[in-house]
Amino acid sequence: MLRGRKSSNIIEYRTRNGPFKDLHSVMNVPLIKHKTTAVVFNSILNPADRSERRKPKVQAVKFIKPQIERKRLEEASSVVSLVFGTNKIAWAHLERGRSVLEWQQEECDRFLRGAYQASVYLEDISPVVAKIPEADFFILEKPGISLQNTNLFPIMLHLRTVEAMLYSLLGARFQQDGQQRVLSMARTAVGKHFELMVGECRTSGAELVRQLLADSVTQKHPRVAFPHSMVVRYRNMFRLGVRNHREEMCDALLQALAFYELLEGD
Repeated sequence: MLRGRKSSNIIEYRTRNGPFKDLHSVMNVPLIKHKTTAVVFNSILNPADRSERRKPKVQAVKFIKPQIERKRLEEASSVVSLVFGTNKIAWAHLERGRSVLEWQQEECDRFLRGAYQASVYLEDISPVVAKIPEADFFILEKPGISLQNTNLFPIMLHLRTVEAMLYSLLGARFQQDGQQRVLSMARTAVGKHFELMVGECRTSGAELVRQLLADSVTQKHPRVAFPHSMVVRYRNMFRLGVRNHREEMCDALLQALAFYELLEGD
């Protein structure tokens, strides 16, 4: 229980002064206080059972915050992944078998318009949360903007505000037995998983999403399965040359897929 300088001080004290005469003499050793003495000698006089000392650790998953027991995550039948930008909130509902159940986005035109008004955020985000389907977990993208760039501070403030409101509104709507169901996943973790990182910056995932849509039709066992109606609806939106790639939708889908794939490979 004693390491470093404290243990060295005890050895040096005994070398100079001989054996300790009583418990109080131990407190004459530099850095050894009453609290330390009480804890150490109590552990000697009343040793804990080995099974009590070795409490089982909760097996957590590094890429998810806050820490959730791995078993709960592995038992998740479906997750809803949410990604938000400067004027959109997108979500993808993915089940464990990698079938997309729902995938869409909502425009929030009043975001970043004029002075910050908490009521505006609440009025815009509440209707979106009302449309979110039931799932075992709701995963929010953790923004990756550096605070060192002061020019981006208003954007970061906006993203943090949306994140906090989604945490609160989703947690209140889908509360279940006091269990944590709203989680965060780092944007960089998803980028690294799909090799979308260039240095510290993450590139667009639109090309990858376009390929996933195509594979869903052409392959027998695709990485992700989309309903036929969804493929027809979205395939042109992600083709090359289209300026509006719906980045938030791409990111929401990739985050949901990365959640399951990282969980299997972690």
